[in-house]
Amino acid sequence: MARLYFLFSTALFSTALLLTGCSGGEPATGSNGAAASEQDRTVVATYGDSTLTLAEFQQAYANANDVSTPATDSVEAYQEFLQQYVNFRLKVRAAREAGLDTLPSVQKEVRTYRQKMARPKVMRAEVYEPLVRDLYERRQQEVDVSHILKRVPPDASPDDTLAAYRSMQTIADSIERGVSFEALAYRNSEDPSAQKKGQRGYRGHIGYLRAGQIVKPFEDRMYKIAPDSVSDIFRTRFGYHILKVHGRRAAQPPIRLSHIMIRPEGDSTRPRRLLDSLRTEIVQNGARFSALAKEYSEDRRSAQKGGDLGQVESVQSLPPSFRSAVPQLDSVGAVSDIVKSRFGYHLIQLTNREELPSFDDAYQDLKEQISDRPRVDRRKAQFARRVRSENRASVDTSRILQAVGAASVDTLSRVLLPSVQQDSAAAPPVATLGDSTFTLAQLARHVMQADGGAQMSIGDVIDDFLNEKAIQYATANLEEQDPSFAATMKEYREGLLVFQFMQDSVWAAAANDTTGLRRLYRQQQDKYRFPERVRTVVLRAAADSVLRRYQPDTTGGVSLPARVAQAREDSLVTVDTVMVTDKSPEMYRRVLSEEDGATLGPLTQDGDALLLMRDTRLASRRKTFEEARSSVVRDYQERYEDQVLTRLRRRYDVTTRPKRLQRAFADAPPTSSSPQ
Repeated sequence: MARLYFLFSTALFSTALLLTGCSGGEPATGSNGAAASEQDRTVVATYGDSTLTLAEFQQAYANANDVSTPATDSVEAYQEFLQQYVNFRLKVRAAREAGLDTLPSVQKEVRTYRQKMARPKVMRAEVYEPLVRDLYERRQQEVDVSHILKRVPPDASPDDTLAAYRSMQTIADSIERGVSFEALAYRNSEDPSAQKKGQRGYRGHIGYLRAGQIVKPFEDRMYKIAPDSVSDIFRTRFGYHILKVHGRRAAQPPIRLSHIMIRPEGDSTRPRRLLDSLRTEIVQNGARFSALAKEYSEDRRSAQKGGDLGQVESVQSLPPSFRSAVPQLDSVGAVSDIVKSRFGYHLIQLTNREELPSFDDAYQDLKEQISDRPRVDRRKAQFARRVRSENRASVDTSRILQAVGAASVDTLSRVLLPSVQQDSAAAPPVATLGDSTFTLAQLARHVMQADGGAQMSIGDVIDDFLNEKAIQYATANLEEQDPSFAATMKEYREGLLVFQFMQDSVWAAAANDTTGLRRLYRQQQDKYRFPERVRTVVLRAAADSVLRRYQPDTTGGVSLPARVAQAREDSLVTVDTVMVTDKSPEMYRRVLSEEDGATLGPLTQDGDALLLMRDTRLASRRKTFEEARSSVVRDYQERYEDQVLTRLRRRYDVTTRPKRLQRAFADAPPTSSSPQ
């Protein structure tokens, strides 16, 4: 409902003001503290027992007009805004005095908006943004790593786990004695690529990695370990690892490559001669790489796209010979020397180099990368436990166990399910958090709602339940903790109140005053007119061929009404009638210079084929009251609003002092008259 107000509010107040309000952030300041202090004391408007200072006005103006520094507009713009802003404040005050803020519909919408906005804000600030920022900052560097792996399945027995760890400890001892890490990886690593020459991972060397490309324990260590250092033994879901860091470098932005490939035929002379001549054509004679790729490349899949290989996020994903050649391409458009791979011989062109994104630009993509990972669950649990600690959460486990007849919190939580229906006003609490209390029935319902809840132990369910309630508690109390969110909610409530006030006091009252509407219509009938128009029938279809059967030369002189009637029976054609004026889109205006009965097209619009059939010219005429009603209502509502505002200004004894706004402009010359 509040959003509808924003659509109709241009004559009432700036939409931007309703969206951003005047409460967020610090008051706008002048060039120094003294100027700010003066603005805090300078009153530019009074209404009832309220005052509006220049500093408050500056903040409202900056928010509504997206101005980051004060006094960047004209005095006249400030003065016009002052009247609009005072009108807005009067409507808010009148709405509150009328009790509109107590309406159940208004309170419900405020609650709904808070729930919609608060939880994502809490989750971003406390869970996602710290993780994303850590990932973003790490991704500014790439780390050159090798590793040795001993596989241990997640469900391995204790004996097998211990045996794998002892094996890794032996390898770690060998590294300590100076045995080559690469030799140990070749002989001992259970990463299949460690023994495959030419593949990434050979002799343990993975190459450069960035955050987000590997599991979290591996990532944590590769960023913490200094170059030429070796890690401790650590475990991931794949098994035990030891990793070595060779070096670091600034992250390379994504690039886009194209290539021309020629396959060898017995010897290398033909492909080399051909590629050498193609390179000369490109570099010296300006031939287009893409055109030559289409003609000569024997990689038919990429040749059809001018040799395009797509975007490359990491050079490490390329074949070894490409990894060596690409860093030599120092500018977009550069072409490599001839490169040999196991597929053949290549010329490579760098066709684009992306810029590394800013944090804000990268946020959503990085968030999606981590959203389904355990690190999010861990961070969420850490935050929830902090809220529980700060708000003295407690749980009476003995009462829970006694109520369900369980001996231990390790019992499966399904024993709680019979308690779902036992909720009542007299039910004793089994847990508390801040000023909230929770019953056994609420805990039992959580078992039903949690993913796999019935397979969890009672202890795990209690922990999961309290964590969720802690996040809900933080969300419900966000306004008290976050001034910017409090400002957002204040702005939303005020916008909603003004919408309700305008709906009740202006829009509905004006729209229902038929006598007043007819009187206004009679007073300015000449305002409500249809301009000269050309009635035009528009046939729309997916293809030109569908419409050609309705052109005059195809139908053999069949009349326009007959062709339109035929088109209405055609399931492939949409028929519309359009009144074309000199303000219509250019495509339709073409019929204005044609004779009645003329047909234009097929034309193309938004991928559809159109046929324009000019019917007849309609002279300008007055609209009837019913035809003009929507325009009359709008005009009458504006007049009615002016009357309402006049009454509000009298009721609240409004005084504005627009000349004082000049004090916001450090370089503004003094006026000839004294400030009001």
